[in-house]
Amino acid sequence: MNESKARQYAHLAQQLKALQANLEETNRQFETMSRQCNEHLVGQLGKIHASWFIGGNRCFEEELLGKHR
Repeated sequence: MNESKARQYAHLAQQLKALQANLEETNRQFETMSRQCNEHLVGQLGKIHASWFIGGNRCFEEELLGKHR
């Protein structure tokens, strides 16, 4: 293999190592983002569920029990 090809392969190997490092960092960032989104989503679903329960309870009180506020 001539010197030019050896330099090109060395440069390619260097670029591939940099790409691998960038992909690993991107993967870590995606995992962090996914974990944060899931935590936020679960909290939001809990709030929505609670508000539906409270709204349903108020509707039940007003319509079925005849309580008016």
